[in-house]
Amino acid sequence: MELINEHYPDISILCVEDDPISRHYLCRIISIRFPGQKIHVAENGQLGLELFREFRADIVLTDISMPVMDGIRLAREIRALSPHAYIIALSAHSNLNCPPDEVGFLFDQHLLKPVDRKQLIEIIHNRVTGISPVMQG
Repeated sequence: MELINEHYPDISILCVEDDPISRHYLCRIISIRFPGQKIHVAENGQLGLELFREFRADIVLTDISMPVMDGIRLAREIRALSPHAYIIALSAHSNLNCPPDEVGFLFDQHLLKPVDRKQLIEIIHNRVTGISPVMQG
């Protein structure tokens, strides 16, 4: 699937990851495959929440295990502010340490680390094309 030359609506993506190498990897993938999109970056959930309040990102990628505020609490706070936000959990574990009925409410997707580049691109592509406004004619 070639995505580089496709036109995407203007969206913003919030990437919340405490590991600097993982954070750089995720942002690099997104910026290469979705050029021109706004990417906001935070190293913990508290900073991520502050950025979300300011920019209301269309897509949120969040690590689950982070200092200051973890990804589960971040997702709860974002859902309270914006129930339709699209949130992708990133975790090294298949179990998110969250009640099973809450996982589906908090997260639209769950990706295991190390994140598969193609899977991430496909998820973002599908979501971005779904955000695109319907043309009136």
